[in-house]
Amino acid sequence: MQTLTNLDASFLHLEKDSTPMHVGGVMLFSAPADGAMTFDRFRRHVGNRLQTARVFRQRLHIPPALLANPVWIEDPDFRLDNHLRRRTINGPLTHKSLESLCGKFFSAPLRRDQPLWEMMFVRTADAADGFAVLLKVHHCALDGVSAEAVITGLLDFTPEPRPMGPDTWQPETAPTVREVARRQLAAAKDAPARLTTLLQSTADIAGRIALRTLTGKDQGIPHYFGAPRTDFNRPIGPERRHFSVQLSLTTVKEIKNTQPGFTVNDVVLAICAGATRRYLKDVGSLPETSLVAMAPVSRRAETAKGQGGNQVSSMLIRLGTDIADPVQRLRAIHANAQRAKEHNREVPVDLLMNQLPSAGPGVALTAYSRLNLSRRLPPMFNMVITNVPGSPLPLYLDGAMMRSIGGMAGIYDNTGLTLVVMSYLDKLSISVTAAPESVQKPERLAQYLEEALAELAKAVLPEKVIAKSAARQAQPA
Repeated sequence: MQTLTNLDASFLHLEKDSTPMHVGGVMLFSAPADGAMTFDRFRRHVGNRLQTARVFRQRLHIPPALLANPVWIEDPDFRLDNHLRRRTINGPLTHKSLESLCGKFFSAPLRRDQPLWEMMFVRTADAADGFAVLLKVHHCALDGVSAEAVITGLLDFTPEPRPMGPDTWQPETAPTVREVARRQLAAAKDAPARLTTLLQSTADIAGRIALRTLTGKDQGIPHYFGAPRTDFNRPIGPERRHFSVQLSLTTVKEIKNTQPGFTVNDVVLAICAGATRRYLKDVGSLPETSLVAMAPVSRRAETAKGQGGNQVSSMLIRLGTDIADPVQRLRAIHANAQRAKEHNREVPVDLLMNQLPSAGPGVALTAYSRLNLSRRLPPMFNMVITNVPGSPLPLYLDGAMMRSIGGMAGIYDNTGLTLVVMSYLDKLSISVTAAPESVQKPERLAQYLEEALAELAKAVLPEKVIAKSAARQAQPA
């Protein structure tokens, strides 16, 4: 039995029917060399890998009236078939052909009375086309880094599946209200010490903010609820649009190498900035001031990648969308990202979250969600951009090689655009989750993501490198 942290529980409190709080991915596979991948074969493989991540067989137990944070219990009623779906579609299996199905799959919230995940197995009538897997897991159970660990637990680095050890899993019974109350009373003995720690941490962070303000170190740092209002920042309904573009990771790295000290993430942010700037300009919604992106930052140690839950903070980055020149915009993004990283290290406000009494964030976040306060306040930020490094080596599912992968993360009322960036082999996918109210022309935004990379490459790379890049980009995913 494991209690959710305040940060983990926050994704439950924020969830509504119109804003499901799950993360996920879309994986495309070639057919295995030894025959077709049938649904039964896929089901056997998943069943054999349940032991690789606790999230697969844990469900929530939610104490009444915010008595305490929810707890994970090993579900005594777990049934694998409750979590697996199958579909057959016409035509080839591509990210484009799966867009409509992905939109419906990711629009539906997960049931809270069973483990919070679901997979869909997708194939065509021709087994030679390979297959696809759609996966979604509730955000309260994992973040981007731990989600990547769950995916690699399902897959292998060789065509031959690795042997699994004995499955020692055991179910648990849910705690009674009396047991929860007894634990809370026992924990109350430590309340004075926890309050002292909270007050000390708050005073320390307030002092750091004051010092940085007085010394001008935070000049230009964006603040929550200070982003300009755009088409991306509207009330949203339950419908989702999900689409991906596959870009050349080699080209991204070549662009990065032309600017000393720059990172792949700087170039990724510049691509997203260039595309969203052009899109908003087209629809007449580009503000004079820069868009602001929220970028999650992992606080997870290398040794904790396989653990569930969320170990992230967030930083706000100005995207330089008020700058027309793509190279100047890239340089501005690099400088803004450096300032944001420094601020995030020096002012770890997120660490206060888990020091608060559980009822405090629960009441506040539930009220924020249910009262639709996001519609009455300025945007917290304009969009979410999250970058999850993937494997540079090929991955396999029971002998079937994964051809490509795209990520998915939730959107919020009044912030209806999230871009998930994932790398795999020599490709970089940018996957967009959006509400139709926020992005009414998704095909145009997808086109502009591809053209934003080409624009940067043309500006900073020699022509012969650009020609090689174009050839790589033309290869199918």
